[in-house]
Amino acid sequence: MSELDLNFMSDIAGTPRGNGILVCIQCGRCSSGCPVARLTSEHNPRRLMEMVILGLRKDVLSTQLPWYCLSCFTCLDRCPQGGDVGDVMFAIRNQAVKQGNMPAGVAAQAKALYETTRVINPIRSAIDKRASLGLGQLDNESLGDVQKILKRTGMDKLLPPT
Repeated sequence: MSELDLNFMSDIAGTPRGNGILVCIQCGRCSSGCPVARLTSEHNPRRLMEMVILGLRKDVLSTQLPWYCLSCFTCLDRCPQGGDVGDVMFAIRNQAVKQGNMPAGVAAQAKALYETTRVINPIRSAIDKRASLGLGQLDNESLGDVQKILKRTGMDKLLPPT
């Protein structure tokens, strides 16, 4: 019983996107409609919600389970309670990041956003296509604003070193 954290569900529910956990009745419709769950048995949104409800903080936050979600929100469409499992996944990820669990790819994208205002830099052919359509060059006018947001949220401290 020492591995259970009875505050875990309320901690998730108390975040800006986590209150969907409170309406989960464990029906499994989120998992049956999930495109990722069809491809890998590791991803099971119903089971992940159950783990949060049971208070298995370490088992949830120290694994890659919350990072499998594609944020397609099929679960929201299927939930008879209107629970937003996708939003709960964001809340879980936020908690995981605070504990140092962020996949390298996510960290690299956040770093690129911080440095360039884009998660993925455009390839040469995309830049050329923009020019041929008269769209002009991409600029970094909002770089200061993006960096200000990431600093205010503390995300800048979680980025890999330059």
